[in-house]
Amino acid sequence: MKLNYRDKMILIVVFVLLIIVAGFMLFVKPAIDECSQASSDLESAKVQLSELEDQVDKDKNLAAEIQTLYTSTSQVAANFYDYQVAYKATDKVRELFNVDDVKIKNSNMTISSYGSTVLSPFAYESTATATDFDTKVDEYNNASTVDSSAADANADENAADTNAAAPQTIGYYSLNIQFKSSLSGFKNFADNLTTNNEKSMVIENVSIENVNESEISGSMTLNMYVLKKLADPSAS
Repeated sequence: MKLNYRDKMILIVVFVLLIIVAGFMLFVKPAIDECSQASSDLESAKVQLSELEDQVDKDKNLAAEIQTLYTSTSQVAANFYDYQVAYKATDKVRELFNVDDVKIKNSNMTISSYGSTVLSPFAYESTATATDFDTKVDEYNNASTVDSSAADANADENAADTNAAAPQTIGYYSLNIQFKSSLSGFKNFADNLTTNNEKSMVIENVSIENVNESEISGSMTLNMYVLKKLADPSAS
Protein backbone atom coordinates (compact mmCIF):
# COMPACT_ATOMS: atom_id res chain seq x y z
CA MET A 1 0.00 0.00 0.00
CA LYS A 2 1.45 3.25 -1.14
CA LEU A 3 0.98 6.39 0.93
CA ASN A 4 0.40 9.63 -0.81
CA TYR A 5 2.09 12.85 0.23
CA ARG A 6 -0.80 13.90 2.48
CA ASP A 7 -0.77 10.64 4.45
CA LYS A 8 2.99 10.81 4.86
CA MET A 9 2.73 14.30 6.31
CA ILE A 10 -0.01 13.23 8.72
CA LEU A 11 2.13 10.29 9.93
CA ILE A 12 5.14 12.56 10.39
CA VAL A 13 3.10 15.10 12.39
CA VAL A 14 1.60 12.34 14.57
CA PHE A 15 5.07 10.85 15.14
CA VAL A 16 6.49 14.25 16.13
CA LEU A 17 3.56 14.88 18.48
CA LEU A 18 4.10 11.48 20.10
CA ILE A 19 7.77 12.32 20.63
CA ILE A 20 6.84 15.72 22.13
CA VAL A 21 4.25 14.19 24.49
CA ALA A 22 6.65 11.41 25.50
CA GLY A 23 9.43 13.93 26.13
CA PHE A 24 7.08 16.11 28.19
CA MET A 25 5.93 13.17 30.32
CA LEU A 26 9.42 11.73 30.75
CA PHE A 27 11.48 14.88 31.27
CA VAL A 28 9.57 18.16 31.48
CA LYS A 29 6.79 17.16 33.90
CA PRO A 30 9.15 15.49 36.45
CA ALA A 31 11.35 18.60 36.28
CA ILE A 32 8.34 20.86 36.92
CA ASP A 33 7.21 18.67 39.85
CA GLU A 34 10.75 18.68 41.26
CA CYS A 35 10.94 22.46 40.93
CA SER A 36 7.57 22.85 42.66
CA GLN A 37 8.68 20.58 45.53
CA ALA A 38 11.96 22.47 45.85
CA SER A 39 10.05 25.76 46.01
CA SER A 40 7.77 24.35 48.73
CA ASP A 41 10.81 23.08 50.69
CA LEU A 42 12.46 26.48 50.33
CA GLU A 43 9.43 28.27 51.78
CA SER A 44 9.29 25.80 54.67
CA ALA A 45 13.01 26.31 55.32
CA LYS A 46 12.50 30.10 55.31
CA VAL A 47 9.75 29.76 57.93
CA GLN A 48 11.99 27.54 60.10
CA LEU A 49 14.88 29.99 59.68
CA SER A 50 12.67 32.88 60.77
CA GLU A 51 11.51 30.93 63.85
CA LEU A 52 15.09 30.02 64.73
CA GLU A 53 16.21 33.64 64.32
CA ASP A 54 13.39 34.75 66.64
CA GLN A 55 14.43 32.11 69.18
CA VAL A 56 18.08 33.17 68.94
CA ASP A 57 17.03 36.78 69.50
CA LYS A 58 15.01 35.76 72.58
CA ASP A 59 17.91 33.69 73.93
CA LYS A 60 20.66 36.25 73.32
CA ASN A 61 20.69 37.11 77.04
CA LEU A 62 20.15 33.53 78.18
CA ALA A 63 23.63 33.12 79.67
CA ALA A 64 23.21 36.26 81.79
CA GLU A 65 19.73 35.19 82.88
CA ILE A 66 21.02 31.75 83.88
CA GLN A 67 23.84 33.34 85.87
CA THR A 68 21.37 35.67 87.62
CA LEU A 69 19.13 32.75 88.55
CA TYR A 70 22.16 30.77 89.75
CA THR A 71 23.24 33.69 91.96
CA SER A 72 19.81 34.08 93.55
CA THR A 73 19.50 30.30 94.01
CA SER A 74 22.94 30.15 95.62
CA GLN A 75 21.94 32.88 98.08
CA VAL A 76 18.99 30.73 99.18
CA ALA A 77 21.10 27.57 99.25
CA ALA A 78 23.66 29.28 101.49
CA ASN A 79 21.14 29.07 104.33
CA PHE A 80 21.09 25.27 104.15
CA TYR A 81 23.57 22.47 104.60
CA ASP A 82 25.01 21.00 101.44
CA TYR A 83 24.38 17.33 100.68
CA GLN A 84 26.84 15.19 102.63
CA VAL A 85 27.34 11.62 103.77
CA ALA A 86 25.75 10.67 107.09
CA TYR A 87 28.92 10.57 109.18
CA LYS A 88 29.77 14.12 108.08
CA ALA A 89 26.35 15.21 109.31
CA THR A 90 26.94 13.66 112.75
CA ASP A 91 30.39 15.29 112.86
CA LYS A 92 28.71 18.66 112.33
CA VAL A 93 26.37 18.03 115.27
CA ARG A 94 29.27 17.02 117.52
CA GLU A 95 31.08 20.18 116.44
CA LEU A 96 28.12 22.29 117.60
CA PHE A 97 27.97 20.30 120.85
CA ASN A 98 31.63 21.06 121.61
CA VAL A 99 31.38 24.85 121.50
CA ASP A 100 32.86 26.32 124.68
CA ASP A 101 29.60 27.65 126.12
CA VAL A 102 27.64 24.49 125.20
CA LYS A 103 29.60 21.29 125.97
CA ILE A 104 26.81 18.76 125.42
CA LYS A 105 27.77 15.12 125.94
CA ASN A 106 25.94 12.59 123.77
CA SER A 107 25.88 8.98 124.93
CA ASN A 108 24.07 7.78 121.81
CA MET A 109 23.43 9.32 118.41
CA THR A 110 21.62 7.72 115.48
CA ILE A 111 20.99 9.28 112.12
CA SER A 112 18.36 8.43 109.55
CA SER A 113 19.15 7.75 105.93
CA TYR A 114 18.96 10.74 103.60
CA GLY A 115 15.30 11.48 102.84
CA SER A 116 12.98 14.28 101.88
CA THR A 117 10.28 16.30 103.57
CA VAL A 118 7.97 19.15 102.64
CA LEU A 119 8.56 22.60 104.10
CA SER A 120 5.53 24.86 104.23
CA PRO A 121 5.73 28.65 104.53
CA PHE A 122 5.05 30.20 107.89
CA ALA A 123 2.48 32.98 107.85
CA TYR A 124 2.93 35.53 110.61
CA GLU A 125 -0.17 37.24 111.93
CA SER A 126 0.35 40.23 114.16
CA THR A 127 -1.48 40.27 117.49
CA ALA A 128 -1.13 44.06 117.79
CA THR A 129 -4.41 45.90 118.30
CA ALA A 130 -5.44 49.14 116.64
CA THR A 131 -8.12 51.66 117.53
CA ASP A 132 -10.78 52.81 115.06
CA PHE A 133 -8.94 56.11 114.82
CA ASP A 134 -5.69 54.29 113.85
CA THR A 135 -7.55 52.38 111.16
CA LYS A 136 -9.07 55.53 109.65
CA VAL A 137 -5.69 57.28 109.64
CA ASP A 138 -4.13 54.31 107.83
CA GLU A 139 -6.95 54.27 105.29
CA TYR A 140 -6.51 58.01 104.67
CA ASN A 141 -2.73 57.70 104.25
CA ASN A 142 -3.07 54.76 101.87
CA ALA A 143 -5.70 56.53 99.79
CA SER A 144 -3.59 59.68 99.46
CA THR A 145 -0.24 58.04 98.68
CA VAL A 146 -1.02 54.92 96.65
CA ASP A 147 -2.32 55.37 93.11
CA SER A 148 -4.00 52.68 91.06
CA SER A 149 -0.82 51.66 89.24
CA ALA A 150 1.04 51.18 92.51
CA ALA A 151 -1.87 49.18 93.84
CA ASP A 152 -1.75 46.95 90.79
CA ALA A 153 2.00 46.54 91.24
CA ASN A 154 1.50 45.60 94.89
CA ALA A 155 -1.18 43.11 93.91
CA ASP A 156 1.16 41.50 91.37
CA GLU A 157 3.96 41.42 93.94
CA ASN A 158 1.70 39.82 96.53
CA ALA A 159 0.59 37.24 93.99
CA ALA A 160 4.23 36.50 93.17
CA ASP A 161 5.04 36.19 96.87
CA THR A 162 2.15 33.76 97.27
CA ASN A 163 3.44 31.62 94.42
CA ALA A 164 7.00 31.78 95.72
CA ALA A 165 5.85 30.72 99.18
CA ALA A 166 4.35 27.43 98.02
CA PRO A 167 5.37 24.30 99.99
CA GLN A 168 8.72 22.93 98.82
CA THR A 169 10.26 19.45 99.02
CA ILE A 170 13.75 19.43 100.53
CA GLY A 171 16.25 16.81 101.65
CA TYR A 172 17.02 16.21 105.30
CA TYR A 173 18.60 13.99 107.96
CA SER A 174 16.94 13.23 111.26
CA LEU A 175 19.18 12.61 114.29
CA ASN A 176 18.06 11.01 117.54
CA ILE A 177 20.37 11.88 120.43
CA GLN A 178 20.70 10.92 124.08
CA PHE A 179 22.49 13.77 125.82
CA LYS A 180 23.72 15.30 129.06
CA SER A 181 24.64 18.91 129.63
CA SER A 182 24.24 21.85 131.95
CA LEU A 183 20.97 23.75 131.62
CA SER A 184 22.82 26.86 130.46
CA GLY A 185 24.78 24.80 127.91
CA PHE A 186 21.59 23.39 126.39
CA LYS A 187 20.06 26.88 126.24
CA ASN A 188 23.18 28.17 124.51
CA PHE A 189 23.03 25.32 121.99
CA ALA A 190 19.40 26.17 121.19
CA ASP A 191 20.30 29.85 120.83
CA ASN A 192 23.25 29.00 118.57
CA LEU A 193 20.95 27.21 116.14
CA THR A 194 19.23 30.52 115.46
CA THR A 195 22.40 32.59 115.15
CA ASN A 196 24.77 30.09 113.52
CA ASN A 197 25.75 30.75 109.92
CA GLU A 198 24.29 27.35 109.09
CA LYS A 199 20.67 27.89 110.04
CA SER A 200 18.96 24.79 108.70
CA MET A 201 19.28 22.61 111.81
CA VAL A 202 16.22 22.66 114.06
CA ILE A 203 15.20 20.90 117.26
CA GLU A 204 12.21 18.81 116.24
CA ASN A 205 11.46 17.71 119.80
CA VAL A 206 13.21 17.37 123.16
CA SER A 207 12.46 15.38 126.29
CA ILE A 208 14.19 16.27 129.58
CA GLU A 209 14.28 13.24 131.88
CA ASN A 210 16.50 14.29 134.77
CA VAL A 211 17.18 17.77 136.10
CA ASN A 212 19.45 18.81 138.94
CA GLU A 213 21.49 21.88 139.79
CA SER A 214 24.51 20.94 137.72
CA GLU A 215 23.21 18.74 134.93
CA ILE A 216 20.21 17.80 132.81
CA SER A 217 19.80 14.69 130.69
CA GLY A 218 17.29 13.53 128.12
CA SER A 219 16.77 12.94 124.43
CA MET A 220 16.12 15.13 121.44
CA THR A 221 15.52 14.88 117.73
CA LEU A 222 17.40 17.25 115.43
CA ASN A 223 16.45 17.78 111.79
CA MET A 224 19.23 18.88 109.45
CA TYR A 225 17.78 20.28 106.23
CA VAL A 226 19.91 19.81 103.14
CA LEU A 227 19.82 21.60 99.79
CA LYS A 228 22.06 20.24 97.06
CA LYS A 229 24.17 22.98 95.53
CA LEU A 230 23.99 23.64 91.78
CA ALA A 231 27.10 23.73 89.60
CA ASP A 232 28.21 27.21 88.64
CA PRO A 233 27.25 27.66 84.93
CA SER A 234 30.10 30.14 84.42
CA ALA A 235 32.61 27.43 85.28
CA SER A 236 31.58 25.24 82.33
